[in-house]
Amino acid sequence: MHYIEALPDNIFTNHIESYWQIKTVNSDTQEIELLLPTCTFNIIFSERPCLVKSKANVHWKHLKPGGTFFGQTNSSIIIKSKHPINLLGIRFKPFAFSKKIQQPAYLLNDDFIALKEWFPLKSQMVSLIEKINMKDDHETLFKQFDELMFIFFKDSLRVDEKLRAQLNFIMDRKGAMKISELFSEFGVSKVTLRNHFINKVGLTPKKVSQIWRMNYVLQLKAENPQLSLTEMSLQAGFYDQAHFIKDFKQIFSLTPRKFFNEKPEIFKLAHHNISRRFSNQYDPK
Repeated sequence: MHYIEALPDNIFTNHIESYWQIKTVNSDTQEIELLLPTCTFNIIFSERPCLVKSKANVHWKHLKPGGTFFGQTNSSIIIKSKHPINLLGIRFKPFAFSKKIQQPAYLLNDDFIALKEWFPLKSQMVSLIEKINMKDDHETLFKQFDELMFIFFKDSLRVDEKLRAQLNFIMDRKGAMKISELFSEFGVSKVTLRNHFINKVGLTPKKVSQIWRMNYVLQLKAENPQLSLTEMSLQAGFYDQAHFIKDFKQIFSLTPRKFFNEKPEIFKLAHHNISRRFSNQYDPK
């Protein structure tokens, strides 16, 4: 499996983490697992029709060529095809659509919907999507993504700055915090905060915290492979290993040992994204 990513034009860095491409080759199995929970949204383009499902769900869905919007994931995504897989993606920050979507974001958790069904697309954008040739080199494709996003966000590049600050507050602490800290820091009630998060992000503040805490565990393991589970759990802010393993399994569907032993490829890919996210490489310049 080959993975490439690039930063968008600086004008979009409040909204977009990166553009990416994943390809398999004939020697690979034509089934890939990707998109571990990271509190991000994705728009994905497929070269050919293929099947997709969240590990949280039983049934497969058809992924058609064109743009498909992927909601928040509570588990990884599996894509399979009879042919080598070629996917293009745009990965959005969790607050990217706070001023853009009218429907509650949680309705799309662990689900996928044609882009045109979730957003009203202007004719220019439809034409650009139709012109995307997946056989072009990635630099050309990513430039086309800049064109798409310019039209997509042309009406407003604003984000909900308070929501952004609340999410960054959690991420800066790698999820190791009490949610009550947000109430006093931002002068907001528990109910108001929760409702705003599930409607605009799709996840509760507690779930966001849990996901980023587990993301940090993956970073710790990648950068310090000699760490024991006990050492990892302590560095991630857990008071006991049992709680750590329970949370890890809830996010990644496996115990830590099984995940690190059985999922080396997705672990490597996840670490690439996580390390850049926590070091602010996806933030505006």
